Amino acid sequence: MTQGWRKVLVALGCAAATAAQAQISEDQAEQLMRLSGQWAQLESMATQMQDGLVQGLAGGDKPAAPELAQRVKQAAASAFSVERLQAVARRSLAEGVRASLLPELLRWYGSPLARRISQAEVESTAAKAEGDLKQRTQAGMALAQAATPGRQQLLLKLVEVTRAPSLGVDLAINMWVALPLTLARFDPKAPRVGEAELRAGFDAQRPQLLAAFETITLASMATTYRALPDDALAAYAGFMATVAGEHYTDQGTQAFEAAILAAIAALKP
Repeated sequence: MTQGWRKVLVALGCAAATAAQAQISEDQAEQLMRLSGQWAQLESMATQMQDGLVQGLAGGDKPAAPELAQRVKQAAASAFSVERLQAVARRSLAEGVRASLLPELLRWYGSPLARRISQAEVESTAAKAEGDLKQRTQAGMALAQAATPGRQQLLLKLVEVTRAPSLGVDLAINMWVALPLTLARFDPKAPRVGEAELRAGFDAQRPQLLAAFETITLASMATTYRALPDDALAAYAGFMATVAGEHYTDQGTQAFEAAILAAIAALKP
């Protein structure tokens, strides 16, 4: 073996070792999910997505035929199972969360304050099954507008540091692209639209979507954290702006998206 090849293999070995060290176990990933509330949020989302899919097929200008809607409903009950969503998200986090940041993440999410915040988020996710989005957004904006200037600034800071609007738009577009392509399996006679065409159409609407998501996020946060004092919101915003907070925001969003897209892909006639 030449000296050059030895150097290449050593470099590859070091890279592999670094990658292995960067991962956490699935048990640790689940611990983070439970502490941060994502584990429970996925339980609520499983039911909400099944219901939303069926309602979407039944509504609109051209509702799906009852027989088609029934077949999709049956498939969704299996595809959007809680176990599937949680397993995919857990695996994604295990592969993505840097082990070096795990102690800091566990300290934060295990703290009494973070647990109060996580519980508020879990309850908010579950409550989203009640009422429509427009009503919830109007109620949340009323809370935000009635808040003190200082609290308004804290809410706006949370919208900024969590990057929820931009991450939400990315997730929504990916879902909106994947879902019709998947549902086409159930109806061979349906018009075929290519992925590139679908994505281009949604990308063209990105500025408007981002503006809408910014309003929705602000309203949602005003409602979700209404019982938390200002100093709690300030501490939360401070953590989310750290390296660990930003990293977990990214990885948590990727895990959530992976779970949703895996469920959509599992929809089969």
